[in-house]
Amino acid sequence: MVLLVSLAGSLQAQVPCPVTNPPFGTCFVQNTSYPGDYPWATTVIDGESSLVVADAFSGFFYKYQINSLSSTPAQYLSPIGPAAYLGVSWNSDEDLLYWLVEDQGQYWLVSSSSAGILISQTPIELPAGVSGVTGLAWHAGTGNYWTNAYDDDLYLEFLSDGTFSGNSFQNPEVITATAEVFGLGLTIALDPLTGEYLFDIPVGAPSDQRSTQVKRVDDTGEEQGLFYPLASINALAGWVTGISWTETGSWGGPSEFVIDITNNSIVEVPVPNPNAPSVTVFTCAADGGNNVTLEWVNPITYASILLLRDGVAIADLPGTDSTYTDTDLDSATYSYSLQPVPASGATLPAAICDVVVGFGRLLGQVAFGGSQSGPTTVIESTNQLVVADASGLTAWLYSKDLTPVSSIAGPFTSAVNLSGLAWNASDDTLAWMTEAGELIHTDLQGSIISSTTLQSPTPLGLIGEITWSTNRQQFLGIDRSVASFFAFDADGTTNGMWMSVPPTPTGAAVFLAGITSRDTANNSVCDFAVGSLNDAGISRIERSVDGVTSGIGFDTAPSVNTGEVVGISSTETGPFGTPVSYLIGGDNGVIYMFSGDLTGTGSEFIRGELNMDGTRNLVDVTVLLLNLFGQGQTPSTCIDASDINDDGLVDIADAISLLEYLFEGGSVPPAPSSSCGPDDSIDNLTCQEFDGC
Repeated sequence: MVLLVSLAGSLQAQVPCPVTNPPFGTCFVQNTSYPGDYPWATTVIDGESSLVVADAFSGFFYKYQINSLSSTPAQYLSPIGPAAYLGVSWNSDEDLLYWLVEDQGQYWLVSSSSAGILISQTPIELPAGVSGVTGLAWHAGTGNYWTNAYDDDLYLEFLSDGTFSGNSFQNPEVITATAEVFGLGLTIALDPLTGEYLFDIPVGAPSDQRSTQVKRVDDTGEEQGLFYPLASINALAGWVTGISWTETGSWGGPSEFVIDITNNSIVEVPVPNPNAPSVTVFTCAADGGNNVTLEWVNPITYASILLLRDGVAIADLPGTDSTYTDTDLDSATYSYSLQPVPASGATLPAAICDVVVGFGRLLGQVAFGGSQSGPTTVIESTNQLVVADASGLTAWLYSKDLTPVSSIAGPFTSAVNLSGLAWNASDDTLAWMTEAGELIHTDLQGSIISSTTLQSPTPLGLIGEITWSTNRQQFLGIDRSVASFFAFDADGTTNGMWMSVPPTPTGAAVFLAGITSRDTANNSVCDFAVGSLNDAGISRIERSVDGVTSGIGFDTAPSVNTGEVVGISSTETGPFGTPVSYLIGGDNGVIYMFSGDLTGTGSEFIRGELNMDGTRNLVDVTVLLLNLFGQGQTPSTCIDASDINDDGLVDIADAISLLEYLFEGGSVPPAPSSSCGPDDSIDNLTCQEFDGC
């Protein structure tokens, strides 16, 4: 897990809780700002009815009265002075505070009085392979402690002597070993019905970019059907670092105090024990037929289960069902919600699952074979994917299905910052580009053919990936500093023209991580890995056709979270006979393969019906010619309808085909031509909106 602070959050309004009978987790009782530097860890001292909040580094901690967080807290010195205070927990048996502290590379279990007076300091030796821990919870049932090995997505038990017992459980969001998940901190809650001690842990899936909910699990990591969102509705829209449970919150029942370090706030969230658990382990998976299979676990039999897609109810299921298939969907990202209804009618937490369907669906992944993944390209002459090491010293070859093949040496004698790698289809060579603008051409084995330096009349910023454009017979490169792309020749000369990349649905593209050409004979088609300020990083693959935004694209999440994206490449002849895209994760060293198949993407339409008046006639030919050659025409929202001969291009041949059909007995345009329908052909054209169907 990458330890960073995200600014992501929900757009929902904050919801103060009712005075009595507050719902589980979906509102807030109290919310106050933190007076120190970095609020990190927290615990409740029940005997004092006080809340302890430890500052991460300053050597101070603060005490709040539970019933009045808005009152000025008391400031205390932490037990060993300035250090990294990563966890704190109240041991009620000993009536002491215990602290998890990291000081100059050594972890310590420190005990103190409730006023922070040092009592003991015990070294902690982390288990082999564990690089760091955060959070501390004392388990009243065993007398031992638990912490969070965040890089390993594990929760570990250790003893008061600083040794680890070997007991552990995995973060429940972990699906694959290479997709790191999110979660900092933990607390232990008492189930009043069973007397069992359970864990409440902030977690987030790889696609979430941060912890997005608190889940209750047992000491094996099994979900208990209790969870709540970390969102604006309960004033928790930022990065959560600490959490503590108490049986008696300010409202009289169980509460959790949660640290939101992004917003520098402390929030009390009610967690009353519902009379029934909710569903657990909710998963959704799309197949090649654009169907989504939903599966979940019912801990009890419900009266019914309401299923919603993007907030709209699509099925009211029997309370015993644990699977559902949503069929024949358009290519898009969908969010499913399961709302179980117990016999009592009580409101239970809803389970959420997001999935990418069709275009952009995750097809496979493999770990990068080198030390630090870098730019990528596809060599069509050998049907191989190439991913270079960021140093430029080695490039690794894979078959198109991601099976590792071999490696080749790069053309550099010492490590460089390699920014781009492209296969030149015109002469079957490789081009290697450094961030400094050094351009080297090699054969497919990495032997140098020529070298030059990128020359531009306009100052270059941060040079990124490059690709070869068959249509332009030039290379295209990206300038990451201004989120634009440019053309240059093999000798390194540019024409000084910078072109904008497509925006994302959430705003202008300000993050740009890669470019790949998907040209046709008559069109320059490029896909870009982009993101907006609202995305806080790469979030989408967006396509342009002849430099114009096409409206075609897909979310990289929720399929995966690649972390720092360092490259994108593509092929029209993927391992399944359809187009695919490859995305390279920089910090996690994973190569992802997405579907590039546009079949069934977008709206239904009628081929050749361009003015949508219900018939094909000379007016449609005129519209087509104006779109091709007229000045200042509004771009078509259904360019696929203009591809009369269905060759994947829109050119003069389409106007001729339509004229021949209308007046010379020519062939009927390929389907869909007699009635509304999708385009079954695989090409770079799609229909975003067609009012005639």
